[in-house]
Amino acid sequence: MGMRAHAIVNPIAGRNRGTRAWSRAKPVLERAGWKITEGFSLRRGHAVELAVDADADVVLAVGGDGTAQEVANGLLQRSRRPVMGVIPVGTGNDFARALGLPRDPAAAAGMLLAARPKLLDVGIVNGRYFLTVAGAGFDGEVAGQVNAWPKVLGGTAMYVLGILKTLVAYRPVEVEIVIDGIPNRERLFLIAVGNTAWNAGGMWMVPSARADDGILHVVIAGPLSRIETLGVLPRVYSGRHLLHPKIRQAQGREIIVTSTTPLMVQADGEIIGKLPATFRVHPGALEVLIPAI
Repeated sequence: MGMRAHAIVNPIAGRNRGTRAWSRAKPVLERAGWKITEGFSLRRGHAVELAVDADADVVLAVGGDGTAQEVANGLLQRSRRPVMGVIPVGTGNDFARALGLPRDPAAAAGMLLAARPKLLDVGIVNGRYFLTVAGAGFDGEVAGQVNAWPKVLGGTAMYVLGILKTLVAYRPVEVEIVIDGIPNRERLFLIAVGNTAWNAGGMWMVPSARADDGILHVVIAGPLSRIETLGVLPRVYSGRHLLHPKIRQAQGREIIVTSTTPLMVQADGEIIGKLPATFRVHPGALEVLIPAI
């Protein structure tokens, strides 16, 4: 009896490459005896509904980080949960990167054939589960800008343009951050709360974050000037931004951020509302196919 898999495909993922990418990945699984059904996500939030109803051993998120987030949110509503798998197609594939999956959809499908299920942590912020990095401040404002644009460029280029546009008007904001009950008031440039390490199409924002340690890892940037921001930005791809004196790390199971300025909150690159925000970890909440190393 072959594995029963239900693919939830975002047809417009990766600049409208979703359907074509899935057509390359699907035969790899079928040749190995997987029995596949599929559904197409046609609007924001649709993949959540499709994941709630999926009848299969494995539910595949075929798309980018937004699709993976929606599929996870659907599965986490269920009492009996299928295993989740990922076929990366999006502009930013940061969850797939954290899982060790290649960017090529057919190659990723091939790796899933020998993958094993593993229980991973998920984060939750203001009622929305997230898989990679959530945050507020400059992080959230950039995500808001990027989401307002048509996705005509690759993930990294989109985010760099979003950063440069946001930088013109953004100023650090007075906030209170409470980590596991310990409060701190500070002028915040951004806070990034990582369940996994990468976001924004390959930025190594929270290098210490991993989805199997039962804790959220936090990077807090203080009041960076525009010049300092431009200097730090290239270092985010190597993790060397953490060496800057205005950037610190923390970790915790609950992080509460409040501010009189209603900054946007992003999770996996999707805008989910505005501050105040409470970030929590749900250890080992979701079973995900991990490539055999």
